[in-house]
Amino acid sequence: MSASITLMGILSPEYLDQFNLWLGARNLRGMPRKLTDNDDLVDVVQVMLSAPVSDSVAIRAELLALSNETGMDHIYQATRLDIQAAGVAVFDMDSTLIKAEVMDELAVEAGIGEQISAVTASAMRGEIDFVESFVQRLALLKGLRSDVMDGVYNRIEHMDGISTLMTVLHHYGWHTAILSGGFTYFADRVQAEYGMTEVHANVLEIQHHTLTGKHLGEIVDGERKKRLLTDIVEKQTIDWSQTIACGDGANDLLMLNHAALGVALHAKPLVREQAPCPMNNLGLDGILYLLGMTSAQIREVLVSK
Repeated sequence: MSASITLMGILSPEYLDQFNLWLGARNLRGMPRKLTDNDDLVDVVQVMLSAPVSDSVAIRAELLALSNETGMDHIYQATRLDIQAAGVAVFDMDSTLIKAEVMDELAVEAGIGEQISAVTASAMRGEIDFVESFVQRLALLKGLRSDVMDGVYNRIEHMDGISTLMTVLHHYGWHTAILSGGFTYFADRVQAEYGMTEVHANVLEIQHHTLTGKHLGEIVDGERKKRLLTDIVEKQTIDWSQTIACGDGANDLLMLNHAALGVALHAKPLVREQAPCPMNNLGLDGILYLLGMTSAQIREVLVSK
């Protein structure tokens, strides 16, 4: 399918005219199509380009600058996936499927919240090695009672649009997976709540109802997320043109750039710069608009369930 640029935000007719001039100055031509309804809180307009741009790296940099300047998302896609054909969609969990970093939440229970959250933020920005920071942070949780985890999960908010996205993807037969640097205790519950297909996350070592400060098995870092995505796609015999990855941190960049549609959701600045499709103005349901669906089509699926 043809290339496109999707605009998300409060889009006035004047700005759309201005953006059309911006396209023309770059010898780009496109047909705009409004995907949202007039009563939607966020406007989404997808401009289908007559041809892919010659320098996608440069155009993405320009569009990111526009996004940062205006507060509206400007997202370039070289191709568009087919929502009605089977595909594979993988998701980070912390700050992507849920509005929290579970390591930080456990640290609050241990009374060392600020100490650990500063390290988490640095790791997500790509300033320090994820595996090294993971081991160091987890060690600080040694002695925490495991029975606090129920309360932690129950107070965590889930990301806006998660139910809508999963309902629509599953309606069309998509294989969905959580690839998380967080913990299976939380990821398993998210999977069960939304009927996702599989989970790959870190396993906490617990002895006598107490965290030992260690993990079991291989750590799910950026390299492993990319490898897991590849393994799932090959196992499901899905064409790579039908793959989605979504995350927010530096440890998600490899899988975001490996999938056909790599969405950086409310991401850190480094990730917004290096990911294909940075999106800030909507929750997870924004992915459906990137797949070309309209609000009416989304509602039609939801009503049928």
